[in-house]
Amino acid sequence: MKNITNIGAHVVADETIKLRLRCVAYSAGSYHYADAVLVSAATLTLSIDGTADSTVGASGVIDLTSGSYDTLGELVDAINLSSNWEAEIVAGLRSDTVNGSELLARTTSTFKMFEEVDIKADSSDNGVYGLSFLLEPGMPFETIHGLDSQQSYHQNRVGLQRIRALCNTNAGEVISIGIYEVKPDKASAYKTLGIFAGTDNTEKDTGTTDSILFHAGFGNSLLIKLLSTGTGWIDTAAYLDVQGVKEQS
Repeated sequence: MKNITNIGAHVVADETIKLRLRCVAYSAGSYHYADAVLVSAATLTLSIDGTADSTVGASGVIDLTSGSYDTLGELVDAINLSSNWEAEIVAGLRSDTVNGSELLARTTSTFKMFEEVDIKADSSDNGVYGLSFLLEPGMPFETIHGLDSQQSYHQNRVGLQRIRALCNTNAGEVISIGIYEVKPDKASAYKTLGIFAGTDNTEKDTGTTDSILFHAGFGNSLLIKLLSTGTGWIDTAAYLDVQGVKEQS
């Protein structure tokens, strides 16, 4: 028998989650703490107990402007090279660039061991991101450090039921909402399932329905992206509302 759970979110400006990370250097509940400070278009510094962690990047600092860490995939790989940290891509692909203010700056905000921390997109940079959301079949960090063979996410699948979205480009540019199936490694858009054309500054609504518009294959995710074709994007009143389901075998 399948267990069906409603999933989804209402995404607004600067709320697209590009990657999630956590510090696993010590046991959950310990007195130790961590921090992740992101300077937009420059560096990500990971610290433990107030000291930059030398097991990450160059003495705890990952330089996003270097050719070694200028994509989302390279950034996540650099974090996962350390046994003290875990990171995974969420609403994005490995090829997404991160060296030009695509990621939202994050100031000091300490967190506990194993606490999930989100790194978000700067949605004013529509040339790269716009607004995005990922319908995921599993739980966070299921595929980190080779654990995917031990997990059950591959027995689940997600489905998309409805999309509501709006953005104002202030220039009459073409609006589109893309639906892509992606594999757990986020290497690429495995399949383009659909593209909905929209109208500038007018809500696009696929409509209320009990049926599924698109299903992903078991273990895969659905990436939904709201984009415009030009540079006139204004993210202040933009939103992307995604409603879907997770089917658990």
